[in-house]
Amino acid sequence: MRTKIQGLSQTVNRNPLVEGLYRARVVHFGPAGHAPNPCVAATFFILDPAPFAGRYVRTRLYCHDRALWKLRWFLQDFGYDAELLAADELDDRRVVGLEGVIRLGYWGNNGHRRLDVQGFAPSDRWSEASAQPPACKTSEAAQAQSA
Repeated sequence: MRTKIQGLSQTVNRNPLVEGLYRARVVHFGPAGHAPNPCVAATFFILDPAPFAGRYVRTRLYCHDRALWKLRWFLQDFGYDAELLAADELDDRRVVGLEGVIRLGYWGNNGHRRLDVQGFAPSDRWSEASAQPPACKTSEAAQAQSA
């Protein structure tokens, strides 16, 4: 079966995401995973810096006891309703549209490195964060330059 897909043959010259800070908006938030590892999947739309605007970043935030600190950190820094948070309630419809700052970083070992969300900050801290010098492309690139 043949299917015509517009743009399939064209290459796209986009800047790959790098380690660093990005201002982002939540565009999708909902349950993912299965019972042994309950989690929520979050999709962020990058707003700033301009060279990366319009890109999407997906991550999972786990909901088991040892990992709730990260979900709580995300919700507080992105301005989730404090009353719902105090009542231990999570309304995914209220999370979509929230804005804040995310920190992307590489993790992994044995040659399997992945760029993932490693931190959060309130949106009003973006002016401070954007004034910092840009992050290096990868830790490996930094090591190569120092050698």
